[in-house]
Amino acid sequence: MTSWIQADDTLYLWMVVVLVTAITITIEQKWKWGARISSCVMCIAGGMILANLKIIPFTSPVYDSIENILLLLAIPLLLFKSDIRKIYKSSGTTFLIFNNCAVGAFLASCLLPLIFRNVDNIAKFSAMYSAAAVGGTVNAVAVTQIFDVPTDMLNGLGLVGNFTVAMIVFFFGQFCRTRFFRTKFNHPHIDEYEQELAKGGNPYGTTEAAMYWKSKGISLKDIAQAMAITFFIVSVSQLISGAINANSSNFIIKQLFGSVYLVMTLLTIIVATVFPKFMSNVKGSDELGNIMLLMWFVTIGCSANLVQIIQYGGLIICAFCIVFSVMCLLVFSIGKIFKFDLEEMMVGIIAAIGGPPTAAALSISMGKKKMVVPGVLVGLYGYIIGNYIGVLIGNIFGA
Repeated sequence: MTSWIQADDTLYLWMVVVLVTAITITIEQKWKWGARISSCVMCIAGGMILANLKIIPFTSPVYDSIENILLLLAIPLLLFKSDIRKIYKSSGTTFLIFNNCAVGAFLASCLLPLIFRNVDNIAKFSAMYSAAAVGGTVNAVAVTQIFDVPTDMLNGLGLVGNFTVAMIVFFFGQFCRTRFFRTKFNHPHIDEYEQELAKGGNPYGTTEAAMYWKSKGISLKDIAQAMAITFFIVSVSQLISGAINANSSNFIIKQLFGSVYLVMTLLTIIVATVFPKFMSNVKGSDELGNIMLLMWFVTIGCSANLVQIIQYGGLIICAFCIVFSVMCLLVFSIGKIFKFDLEEMMVGIIAAIGGPPTAAALSISMGKKKMVVPGVLVGLYGYIIGNYIGVLIGNIFGA
């Protein structure tokens, strides 16, 4: 049975994606229960419901356009105020935390062939999953090609991965509000955010999201400058990464500069550091970037076919629970000993499991704006080392 709106109904699909995004933002800012769930989780759920009710298709060129264009534009927009001199002091431990996450993913992935030893191709699956847990889908695809992982496993990982990311975003959003975590760990970013809200007052009982995203006097010039700068940065990044991949550069150079995400992050940070006053005065970049991220989250939900998830998801969900549990146990234990901040640990974990966009979205949705840059940077670092961890796991267990 085909969907009511077809994959090539471009205008109607754009309407649905934008409508879902606008509705979830409104719910998040109007009702406290919506703020607790967060707009990014609601966007994923909205896309999933509409796709599985056959209202919209599971795949479409529209979704590809959002991923290939809007997602790329969103990341520089969220980094406009990322003066590296200002964030250096507060972001150093995020890199260390992410490496702990990578160690946790490696150790947990070593358990999978032992726990599920009767499952066919479990060594190949473990190699693929460890690469994805540290890097992302691009790493999973690369390891799949190296070890000839069955296509069904890769498809199942892509589908169930949407749910696992949504689960982490939701539960971490609740963790930072619980008394247990607030008494056990430092949380300076949350404190600063709440102090800002307290200074501004909340006479009408609006949610924290509504207070954070309140009107900031954005002008037409601001929007024009923000769009022009981010398009320029992404375009130049595409040229550089394309040129690096097209020539005979060595493997390390291609890993560092062959990814458009790495290049555009580097360029944006350079511009923001060299011209901090100008970039910080361009209003509206956070709002535009966040809307684009939420639209991408809608398309993530659209790709979640429940029938295929039920068919292939059992092993993947179990693997996620094991890897995520080991990751959290290792990170929170070390964090307790060395007094790491709660926000840095949560962003480090989500950057590993969900990648740079999800780390940015989690930081924004919970008011930890200063964690956007560290989260994106360590998430991109995960793209670099993910393949190596996957190959190592595959070789250890004879994939």
